[in-house]
Amino acid sequence: MQASPAIAPTPASARWRGAVVIAGLALLFVPTYVDVYRVFWRLERGAQAPIILAIILWLVWRQRAALQEVLDAPAVPGTALLLAGLLLYIPARSQSIYLVEVLAQIPILLGVVWLFLGKAGLRRLWFPIALIVFLAPIPGSLMDQILLPLKGWVSATVDTTLHLFGFPIARDGVVLTIGAYSLLIADACSGLNSMVALSGIGLLYVHLAGHGGRAHNFALLLSILPIAFLANIIRVILLVLITYYGGEGSGRSFHDHAGLLEVALAFGGFFAFDHLLMLIARALRAPVPLVAASHSP
Repeated sequence: MQASPAIAPTPASARWRGAVVIAGLALLFVPTYVDVYRVFWRLERGAQAPIILAIILWLVWRQRAALQEVLDAPAVPGTALLLAGLLLYIPARSQSIYLVEVLAQIPILLGVVWLFLGKAGLRRLWFPIALIVFLAPIPGSLMDQILLPLKGWVSATVDTTLHLFGFPIARDGVVLTIGAYSLLIADACSGLNSMVALSGIGLLYVHLAGHGGRAHNFALLLSILPIAFLANIIRVILLVLITYYGGEGSGRSFHDHAGLLEVALAFGGFFAFDHLLMLIARALRAPVPLVAASHSP
């Protein structure tokens, strides 16, 4: 007896199935993001997360035409990923463990994509799904272990730099004293926000730019944290100097807008470094002109 061929879903049924899946994921995940926004993202340390979420949604949206076709895919891998994610997500949601809630979305989404779109869908959507890592809120206990060394490095670097230029500055832990003013290196001055933001945007840029050379991409990725740290050092140095010359009021006014300057410096430095790498690569590929030897008569 001849086996009947598999019936491919019609475009209308595929759209309905996709709409149902999207609605189900929204019902599952939207309450998490409402709570995470209320608890974390409204604070300065989480201000970059909504931007990264918008980037993730845009990356998925730009693939919408290629993802309309529903493919037959092996059910076991996708189902395993989906169940593993749900086993993490449901208890974390019931206990408000926000870090696990957000990270559990990665295997859930990978499983759903594998089930409905197959490996072709995974190849197109693995990167935006991986960016969910940057949405995960870090618990306060773990955040303190990251922030304390960062603030120490920032205060020591600013103190050493301004000493080299002859400024009357002293350091006591994370407190800098210059002239009659004392400045505390608070969490916002640690540079962690710019590191997280530049890491997400840097990965996105490397993914979309399509640089052919692996060495170029690897150098860009390695540059992210040093550039973000340097941008924060410049921000804190400017804050200290403005306070020293202009007084506490001027320093406070600059501090309210210094975060934007830090992000601009970090992104500017990253793209400038990318341009430098392209110039170096172009120079290395350029043919070496041959100099004709002169013959004496």
